[in-house]
Amino acid sequence: FVHILDDIPNYDVFVHVLDDIPNYYIFVHILDVILNYDVFVHVLDDILNYDVFFFFPFPSCLSGTEIPSQATLVFDVLLVDIHNPKDTVTVENQVVPESCSRRSVVGDYIRYHYNGSFLNGVTFDTSYQRNSTYNTYIGMGYIIAGMDQALQGVCIGERRRVTIPPHLAYGEQGAGDVIPPSAVLVFDIHVIDFHNPNDTVNIQILYRPEVCNDTTAVNDLVHYHYNCTLVDGTLLFSSHDYENVQDAVLGSDKVIDGLDEGLRGMCVGEKRLITVPPHLGHGERGATGVPSSAVLVFDIEMVSFEKGVPPGYLFVWLEESPANLFEALDMNKNGEVPQEEFGEFIKLQVAEGKGRIKPGLTMEQIVTDMFQNQDRNKDGMITGNELKLKVEEDKEREEANHDEL
Repeated sequence: FVHILDDIPNYDVFVHVLDDIPNYYIFVHILDVILNYDVFVHVLDDILNYDVFFFFPFPSCLSGTEIPSQATLVFDVLLVDIHNPKDTVTVENQVVPESCSRRSVVGDYIRYHYNGSFLNGVTFDTSYQRNSTYNTYIGMGYIIAGMDQALQGVCIGERRRVTIPPHLAYGEQGAGDVIPPSAVLVFDIHVIDFHNPNDTVNIQILYRPEVCNDTTAVNDLVHYHYNCTLVDGTLLFSSHDYENVQDAVLGSDKVIDGLDEGLRGMCVGEKRLITVPPHLGHGERGATGVPSSAVLVFDIEMVSFEKGVPPGYLFVWLEESPANLFEALDMNKNGEVPQEEFGEFIKLQVAEGKGRIKPGLTMEQIVTDMFQNQDRNKDGMITGNELKLKVEEDKEREEANHDEL
């Protein structure tokens, strides 16, 4: 040990550590009195958790029966942590992904894992134990100030160690029985993903055929393959796990809004990477197999699609409808049309490319539903007085609503 004999003004404590002392015992000799029992120690960070012995001779200010006169006091001190009121957040051990197209900013919503510990290495909390990320907005005061700062400017997938002084953490009060007063905190964090509430669907076209005569649109029935992953590549679902491709009618709320949007305007054979923020996906609640507030990535291949019809329609004309529709339907000219005759007429229009039925239903379903809609007296026949086009029915309904108003 080192015995310091010089006078020490202003009650400073001088510390000297010999590198070759195995246990790093530090001996400090103070040649003055101790005021108010306060000892101010200035040490290097690398002596944390080592035993420190303080020798205090001439304790003339100490009185009482427990301490003999002219006694030299020895304090065995374990230095748990140390900070300065001027300390700021420090970031180290950063591992930044090679691909980082975007960094977090104030107002982003972030999902991250963390291990929280004290300077002495003792862990006080970890998200991994709960098998759930910590999710929060950043830069808006929802978390301690030091973490609010540390999470700004990070990349998706980044890892970093963050040291936060107490005045930017839980301060002199601490936090319950977990965080002691004036504790320096160390967080090892792993950023899973983040997004902004203003984010839209991001579409990256991976492949598009040179010849593309038609593209998908609202009301179309699309057939596609997909892989759904988290941003870090974790696979959640895949259509390849099933016998048939996935299908959906666009605009009918059959898939999440972001995917519905990303599937529009695609050619047969086209491949896309569609990134969906949670407010256009499964939201804060998540879904079976989908974490809460997760950004989803869909790898899509459009296999085929069938052009659709407007909502509420079962059949639409692609050309002008016959001037006298009932005469065209009444093929045997007997003044009434049974379901069989009605079905033959609809099939002929589709075969000749003059009309289109609603995708996803069989021709038999379409014919049955359309016939029942037109057979208003339910006698199994359609007459000229019963037959009305859908647009005519909609117009009459709209005029009736105006009359009621």
